[in-house]
Amino acid sequence: MDYKGLAGTFFATVPGDFFSILSSPNRELYLAALFVVRDAFEDELAISKKDLREQILISLENSIASADLSEDVEEGEVIDAELFKTLPGKASFLLGKLIRKGWLCEEDSKQGFERDIVMPDYASDMLEYLYRETRPRAELADCDVFSTYAVLSMAGEESGTRRARTMSRALKVASDNAGDLSKTFRNLYYYIGKYYREHADDENVRDMLEKRFKEGGEQSVIDAYYHPLKTSDSIALYGGDILRFVRELDKDPDLIRQMAQTDTSAEMSGLDEDERILEIRRRIDIIYRTFSEADNKIDMITDRNADYNRRFTQAVIHNLRSDNSIVNKIVRIMKGMEENKAYSMKVQSGLGAVQSTFIDEKSLRTDTYRPEKNEETKMLLRPHHEKDEKRTRDFLKRSFGGYTMADARSYVKDKMHGRKRMETSEIIRETDNFTEDDYTLLIMASLYGFSNGEYKVQKSGRHIEAGSYSVPDMTFTIKESGADS
Repeated sequence: MDYKGLAGTFFATVPGDFFSILSSPNRELYLAALFVVRDAFEDELAISKKDLREQILISLENSIASADLSEDVEEGEVIDAELFKTLPGKASFLLGKLIRKGWLCEEDSKQGFERDIVMPDYASDMLEYLYRETRPRAELADCDVFSTYAVLSMAGEESGTRRARTMSRALKVASDNAGDLSKTFRNLYYYIGKYYREHADDENVRDMLEKRFKEGGEQSVIDAYYHPLKTSDSIALYGGDILRFVRELDKDPDLIRQMAQTDTSAEMSGLDEDERILEIRRRIDIIYRTFSEADNKIDMITDRNADYNRRFTQAVIHNLRSDNSIVNKIVRIMKGMEENKAYSMKVQSGLGAVQSTFIDEKSLRTDTYRPEKNEETKMLLRPHHEKDEKRTRDFLKRSFGGYTMADARSYVKDKMHGRKRMETSEIIRETDNFTEDDYTLLIMASLYGFSNGEYKVQKSGRHIEAGSYSVPDMTFTIKESGADS
């Protein structure tokens, strides 16, 4: 790629001193004025110069009054000294600077002798980026894995020349989404380290916890990006199908050529047929690389998050031990909860706390618990054995809804429909109403697969949401004859 040529193309469109106002001593005032301009153009295509100047003045009156704009007068620039003595004069200079640096353009108005202001395309794009950097990250998380799957799936169902046109547009959308997904991975990886570094030296436990867990805090930002990738916008649910779509397209040169011939988009204008084919294959490559590497990147992010969570926990524990005032308060609260039930309920409701109970309280003892001789011996369950069938059935009725491992084997066999390999996500998609029975049989099937059975089970360590159930992400593979015996 000609990187120098790209840089030359950029500055052929964008003025060379376009960014100079952002390094000015008054850069905050200029940026605030640009945000005023952004809001003013929200519903307008052109604004009279007089109206825009008044809007800037009204919105930033105090900041303009206290600013020393004489520092921004450039060498050779002739400015009336009286201009800086009045607020309208300062506002005029401010607006004029935005025009001279290329953020805005002047043109003749159809309404008398006034001038109109319009915003260039490059300035509009840059202003949106600057504004987006001021917003809470939780508002911006949107990876659109599902929309990528949806547009490719829809295009694949078309036929004839309509299929080529639709597939071309769908591929462009999917390619852009893949780029956004890659950016999301980079951002999330960066945020995890950034937030830890910001409070690594904090000694106040309350500040550490507030920064992390308050609404809009760092944990909510991380969750806003991370949680959708693992659940509703899951790579595990849709990534495999997306890769299948682009692999099939890559192996269909006739369809790619039809796409190149029928694509009338602005991006393809001016390109010959071979260049269009190269562009289509470039988009296919972007999608394929993004989604084939997605699982590895999510694993890296998960490991990094776990590592920083561990460090954060250790830092909190260390600071708790160092801050005796906090420790003493916690001890007093816990003692008060033991002695006063009403106080205990009040604390629990205020903290949203829960009370834990255990099936076998004896298991919490330090020493290994050994049953007395007169106690009933615990049964080691072998559900697929016939020995002690009555007790086994009773246990299954209480724990697995009455299902046996034979039921689990039949369930998997039925879902495979003769396939040699099947993923949990495929079962969920192909099941119209995923119920508790499906969930129970899947869990039992995962246990059975590790014994000497007909299939193997591989678990990714991730989970997939299916209604109100969180199902382990598994791959069932039929064992070949004579293998894995």
